[in-house]
Amino acid sequence: MAERRYKAFISYSHRDKRIANWLHGQLENFKLPDGIDAPGLEDGLRPIFKDREELPASEDLGAALESALSNSDALIVLCSPHSAISPWIAKEIDLFKRVNGDARVFPAVVDGAPPYNMPPPLLVHYEDGTPTEELAEPIAADLRPEEDGRKLGVQKLVAGLAGIGLDELVDRQARQRHRRLAIMAAASFVGMVIAIGLALFALQQRDTAREERAEANGLIEYMLTDLREELEPVGRLDVMDGVGARAMEYYARQKLDDLSPEELGRRARAVQLVAEMHNLRGNNDKALPAFREAARTTSELLARKPDDPERMFNHGQSMFWVGLIAWQRGQMDEAKKALGQYADISIRLAAKDRSNLVWQLEEAYALSNLGTLADEEARYEDALDLFERSVATVARVAEAEGRPASRLVEWGQGLSWVSSTHQVLGDFRAATETRERELALYNEALEAEPNHAEARRMGLFAKGSMGALHSIRGQTGKARQYLDDAAAEAETLIEQDPENTMTKVFAIGVLQSRAMVNWNDGRSSLATADYDRAEALLLDLKARDPKNLSWNVERPASLELERALTDQSGMAPERLRAVARKWLGRLDQGDPAHVLSIIAAHLVEANAHSKSGDGAKAAASYARAIAVESIGQGFHPVETALRAVAAERLGQTALARQLRRSLEEKELDPVIDNRIA
Repeated sequence: MAERRYKAFISYSHRDKRIANWLHGQLENFKLPDGIDAPGLEDGLRPIFKDREELPASEDLGAALESALSNSDALIVLCSPHSAISPWIAKEIDLFKRVNGDARVFPAVVDGAPPYNMPPPLLVHYEDGTPTEELAEPIAADLRPEEDGRKLGVQKLVAGLAGIGLDELVDRQARQRHRRLAIMAAASFVGMVIAIGLALFALQQRDTAREERAEANGLIEYMLTDLREELEPVGRLDVMDGVGARAMEYYARQKLDDLSPEELGRRARAVQLVAEMHNLRGNNDKALPAFREAARTTSELLARKPDDPERMFNHGQSMFWVGLIAWQRGQMDEAKKALGQYADISIRLAAKDRSNLVWQLEEAYALSNLGTLADEEARYEDALDLFERSVATVARVAEAEGRPASRLVEWGQGLSWVSSTHQVLGDFRAATETRERELALYNEALEAEPNHAEARRMGLFAKGSMGALHSIRGQTGKARQYLDDAAAEAETLIEQDPENTMTKVFAIGVLQSRAMVNWNDGRSSLATADYDRAEALLLDLKARDPKNLSWNVERPASLELERALTDQSGMAPERLRAVARKWLGRLDQGDPAHVLSIIAAHLVEANAHSKSGDGAKAAASYARAIAVESIGQGFHPVETALRAVAAERLGQTALARQLRRSLEEKELDPVIDNRIA
């Protein structure tokens, strides 16, 4: 019995199965226009083979698959980030090219950007059945809506399979369509034409709506299941871009009033996920509109049923993210309003059912957010209470769930805030003990899941914080151990996922702390290398979001001024003055987070005046450094150390002794002043 012959073989990743099914139907049902000379295709493009996933898996492709490939006139490869790394697809392309060469291979882009979404054999030229050193240059049909789109993409594939020009195919389709309409118009009464036209329009609209809904539903399902499961463990965020763009295009055309509650819910979840991915990559120009769109959707749902717990939950999530973005951009009024709404919803939701662990966690997250706002406003006692209440709830939930890795990480994150607040309140012993408990939780999580990305990232932050704590206590040996470990982990995580902005933020803090320890120990070249690396990472963050207050003001000020006091303190006076004036003009004396940098700027300015031989101006700058007001509660050892330096330079020995004594009483000895004092 003769082997069955196929017009084409579709090679695709199972992750792209939905669009493969759609394309298979489009091609097999495509009617070639009259007059097209395509030998062998008189009856169309049937059959097309696409059932690879039904064949038995083996190291070899298997006899059935080899037979189907060998008996196929062409190979269509669906190109996506998934197919690019699939060994099955690579084998299929290799086998087909060894028999047929490059000419009858047709790429079809469904996701990602060429050439990074193309399996390696697709890019290699084959000669006489053997791969060569030359590169192939396949011309792909691009089915993505922002490129060819599905209609033109299918036409390109059909033209290639039929061996005709795309223009000829499109023109003949148009002429055939026009002929049909002309015949219909001539053969029908006016009323019949109107009725048929209306019917055709209604059918077209119905079919278009169905097609769009089917595409959107498939996209939503893919985003909420397969894609999220793939992205979260490995920290790959770039895969989301193409899918996210398609989702936002689709949703922009919708009217909320026309959607059912189910459609609104799925819409909100999908947009939320797109926004979260943009935010993690630091692209808040795309994230913010998506978060607002999600909030608008969940608000509409909640308005229809105000006491529905699920709708309360979803709207609370939306408001959290809107508040977070506003916070990152320094828009504190909007942040407080949005996070306040999130807290109100979460607390009411938790009170509805204390046995619902998910709702209890939402209350814990809300308390933590309120604690962070209190911390921003220098209300540290209030912040500590809120953080400890939040941690207690997360701990109860973690124990009830059997201490899963993800919950241990959340528990550790809560302890991180508690430790930082103990530190600013001057209780460094409690800060250190809490940080040790935090690290133990991350280690426990990594024992259960060694590649847990968030446990590793938070462990990096905790080690960096421990190093900074030991540095403030003058324990440079212990500080270096933690900081070296954290710096190495940071580079590994950045290499694995260069798009994750949070890792880079943590790495900058670690490198800055280690640079200060290196400077204190006289290792100037190592200090400069650490500062340079931190500066490069910061430039990357600034380029991603020029409106992020931390990345564009607070961290650059801290880094540049610290360098002006340490490895770059030998700069010419005019350059030192420029650095000081730059930041004194941009920093806010009413912001607690800016106080340390303002004191440092006055010291840099004083150093510049001293180098110029202007003692009076230097004295005035030192006086201004002492006079900078600390805001709110708390004890700030580095600020205290720098004020002590200024007092000593002014000859105010009593004040200097008083400031030094306040550090000694708490067993502190910050390294920052050791070589500038």
